[in-house]
Amino acid sequence: MCGIVGIVDFKDRPVDPADIAKMNDTIVHRGPDDSGQWMDGPVGLAMRRLSIIDLSGGHQPMFNETGSVVTVFNGEIYNYPELRERLIARGHVFKTHSDTEVIPHLYEDKAEDLVADLTGMFAIAVWDREARQLVLARDRLGEKPLYYLWHDGRLVFASELKAIRALGLCGAVSAEAVRYYMNYGYVPAPLSIYENVRKLPPAHLLIARDGRMRTQRYWDVTFDPREDLQEPEALDELREVLGRSVKRQLISDVPLGAFLSGGVDSSTIVALMCEMAGGRVRTFSIAFDEASHNEAPYAEAVARRFGTKHTVHTVRPNIRETIDPILNQFDEPFADSSAIPTYFLCKTARQHVTVALSGDGGDEVFTGYDRYRAFLRKRPLYRIPRPIRRLVCGSVSGLMPLGTRGKRFLRSLTLDPLTDYVSGSGELTLESLLTEDYRGVCPQRSVLGLADEAFRHGRTSELDAICLHDLRLYLPDDILVKVDRMSMAVSLEVRVPILDHHVVEWGARLPARLRVNGGTLKYLLKKLLERYMPPEHVHRDKMGFGVPLDRWFRCELKDLVEDRLCDSEIRRVGVLRPSAVRYLLRRHQSGSRNFESLLWRIFVIQTWMVNHA
Repeated sequence: MCGIVGIVDFKDRPVDPADIAKMNDTIVHRGPDDSGQWMDGPVGLAMRRLSIIDLSGGHQPMFNETGSVVTVFNGEIYNYPELRERLIARGHVFKTHSDTEVIPHLYEDKAEDLVADLTGMFAIAVWDREARQLVLARDRLGEKPLYYLWHDGRLVFASELKAIRALGLCGAVSAEAVRYYMNYGYVPAPLSIYENVRKLPPAHLLIARDGRMRTQRYWDVTFDPREDLQEPEALDELREVLGRSVKRQLISDVPLGAFLSGGVDSSTIVALMCEMAGGRVRTFSIAFDEASHNEAPYAEAVARRFGTKHTVHTVRPNIRETIDPILNQFDEPFADSSAIPTYFLCKTARQHVTVALSGDGGDEVFTGYDRYRAFLRKRPLYRIPRPIRRLVCGSVSGLMPLGTRGKRFLRSLTLDPLTDYVSGSGELTLESLLTEDYRGVCPQRSVLGLADEAFRHGRTSELDAICLHDLRLYLPDDILVKVDRMSMAVSLEVRVPILDHHVVEWGARLPARLRVNGGTLKYLLKKLLERYMPPEHVHRDKMGFGVPLDRWFRCELKDLVEDRLCDSEIRRVGVLRPSAVRYLLRRHQSGSRNFESLLWRIFVIQTWMVNHA
C-alpha cells in the first residue's frame, strides 16, 4: 500500500524536484516505510511505500529491462505470481519479487491494455519514455484514489488532493461540487471540490500524449441474471468464487488480520479466512458504551465460533478533539459519520497488524441495504401514472407545513422511481438551503448517470439499476473513500475480498429471488453464512456502523455546533442560508425532530470551507 504523485510537462519544461518532494511529503502517512523519486527533465514521479510484499526489494519507481518504462503504483496485485510466471516465460527479466514489477513488463507487452490482466486494487502511473506517453489507471471498483489536474500543458496527479493543493493550483471551490455534496454528502467523481482538479473514475484510464489528454472506461459490470440458476448450485458457486478471492488476498509478508463487526459480510469473510489461513486468524472490533451502536457482543460470538485471536477496543473519544483531525484527512467535504468509528477500528488493528481484510461491498453486490427493501415496497405506488402522483401528492405535500410527518414521503412520490431513490426529498430542498451563488448551479449530467441510462434503455430492472447506481457512485465515492482515508491515516492496508471483480461480475448475474427473497435482503450470502453460524445470528436486525450524532448535537457538541453554525459564520462562508440552518438546528435541539444527518452534512461543509476555501 502506497501513495503516488507525479508531474509531466508536455511543453518540455523541467519539473522542479522540490515540487515533487513537496507533494510526496504530504502523503507520508500512506507509506512511512520507504520513499522513491525519479526525475527526467519534464517528468517527475514519486511515491511513499507501506511495505507489504517483498519487504527488501519493492522500492519504487520500478522499470522494465531497458529502463524505457517507469512505474509508480499504489495498491496490491493479487494475481501477480501468475502474471510474473507468464511474463518470465515470455522472456522478461525480473529483479524483485514485488507485485509492482509486473506492471512495467506487462505494459511492454500490452500497453494500456495491461489493466485487463490485473486482479487487485490499484492506482497506477506508467511513463513510456520512448512514446512520451503517460498512462494513469484506477482499479475497477475504486478502492484506490487518484486525483489529477491539467494546467498549462502540465499534468499533475496524486493519490490525495492535499498533494496537489500543496502546489497552489487547485483553483476556486466548485459550485457544482458543492451542490452534489449537499445532495449526497460527498463529492462524486469525476468532480472534486475544486474547479481545476478531477478524480479519475473507477475502471478508467487516463492517457496523455503530445499535449493532449483523454479518459476512457476499460471495464464495466453488466447485470444479466441467470434465471435458471437454482439455490444449491448458486451457494456452491458463491462459496467457490468468494473463497478464491479471500485466498488470493491472504498473500502478505507482514502480519494480517480482519475487521469483524459480527454482521453478515465480515462474519462470512472471517469464516472463509479461518478455512484457508495456515494459522490462527486475528480479528478486530470496536465497542461503544451506547447499546444502540454496539455490535461487539455479536463480533465476540463469531470470534468464539471460529477461535480467532480477537481484540476489542471500547471507543470513548473526546469527540471535540477528534472531529477536525478526522475530517481533515478527506481533503474535501465528506459527511459519512461512520468515518469516526472506522478510524478507531483501523487504529486498533494497526497496533497488531499491517493488513486487514474487510467485508465492505456486500450490501452493494448482494443487495443488503434497508433502502432496497423500502424501494421495493414503494414500487406499487410508482405504477400510478406520474402525472396523477404529481397532482395529488404534490398538491397535498405543498399544503403541509415544514416539519409535518409524511410531507417528505408525499413529495418523494412526485418523482420517477430512480430519481426518488437517488435524491429523495428532504425536509428542506436544496433551493431553500443554498444561497443564490450555489442554488442556481445545475449538474450537467443526470445524477443517475450510467445506471439511469441502462434502465431507460431496457437493459436492466429497477432493482438492478439502483444496485448499479450504488456500485458506481455510493460505493467508490463514499464507502471506499472512507476506508482508504481512515486506514491510510494510520498506515494500515485494508483489502476487500467481496470487491474482487470476479465476485462482482458473478453477483451481477444472480437472479433477484436469490438476492432478495421474501423480504430477506442479501438472501444468498446469508444462506452461505448459515453453513457456519446459527440462523438467529445470521438473520438478526442490521445495526449499521454509526455514531450517536443525535445526542452529540444536543450534548457533547452542542456549543461547538452552535458556534460554527451561528448566523454570522454561515453568512461569512456564504454557502448556506442562515435562516434555514437556524430552523434545522432549533428543531433538532428542541427534540421535536431528528435532523442529525442533514445537520452533520451542514456542519462538515461549514467546517471545511472555514479551514480550506
